[in-house]
Amino acid sequence: MIKKVWISGLTLFFVFVPSVRVYAGDPIIGCPLGVEKGKVWLFSRTLYIKATKAYWNEIPTESPIMANMPEGWHAKILKSSYRTEFGVTDRLSLGVLLAYWNKDIAKEVWKKKPDNTWMKKPVSYYAYGFGDIWTMGLFKLVKEHPIFEAISVGLGYKWDAADNTLVVHGIGTGSKDARLAFLTHDNINKRIHLCTSFWYEYRGKIRDIEVKNDQGQIVEWEKSGRDIGDAFGYNINAELHLDKDGHYQIVPTFVGWQKFADKDKDGNQVKNSEFYDYSAGLMFVYLPYGEECDHCKFMIGGKTPIKSVNSFSALFSLQIGAMWTF
Repeated sequence: MIKKVWISGLTLFFVFVPSVRVYAGDPIIGCPLGVEKGKVWLFSRTLYIKATKAYWNEIPTESPIMANMPEGWHAKILKSSYRTEFGVTDRLSLGVLLAYWNKDIAKEVWKKKPDNTWMKKPVSYYAYGFGDIWTMGLFKLVKEHPIFEAISVGLGYKWDAADNTLVVHGIGTGSKDARLAFLTHDNINKRIHLCTSFWYEYRGKIRDIEVKNDQGQIVEWEKSGRDIGDAFGYNINAELHLDKDGHYQIVPTFVGWQKFADKDKDGNQVKNSEFYDYSAGLMFVYLPYGEECDHCKFMIGGKTPIKSVNSFSALFSLQIGAMWTF
């Protein structure tokens, strides 16, 4: 009894501390196994990066590339995801996902002067807070199959909830988005399970946002009304059980996504707005109750990019997390 109370208390600590994407199915929709009827699933994951590369062009008229962080730049980013799901039936579960961000950024951007020459403008900020809110539903099409323990489809909708200041600093998108995912959980054998998801995300237009320019005047933010490019991606996780009771796992992870180009208010494609990231990682997992409770576990590990074009990238990203079912 004491052990059970201790484990539950430790779980709550992990679940309500700073969490991101990799492992346990789709990062937005959830796990293909779903949640048992009448039960609640809490899940949290934290990702921390200290960037080593940035999308930058040393010559303003040339296209940016992923370059080593210039002198004086830094990007320290923490993202925490908090998920709550409830089992409505044995096949249907509904949930909500919140993301907390903490960003410490110092960089430069190119600005064109009135005489058509270019200048570097320093940009630095420290921003934190909760971004947008996702609500989602998952329906299990197939369950308890000899090979596929679950085949599921999920739909998520993101509400435009972050305030203007957060959106300008990249915490929240200022748009209403939707995601469709196809998920499977495969029992290859008793010691190897495969958890996968493939998804497509529709992204809407950024709402009108006003900001102050360098002269202190209120002007329209340059990204207002921009049609954000859609995205697609995958998550593949191989759960390798190290003992017969399933208390310990090593989980190689493969995560990838690609984003199409944005369009401005006039429908013209925005240059250098296509991004992608393909990464591999490794998670070490402890399940206090073994396979008896697959959704009760603690995780620690990290990932590294294989190929990436993004605002910032790190050679290694630390991840910790926990999930629990009540």
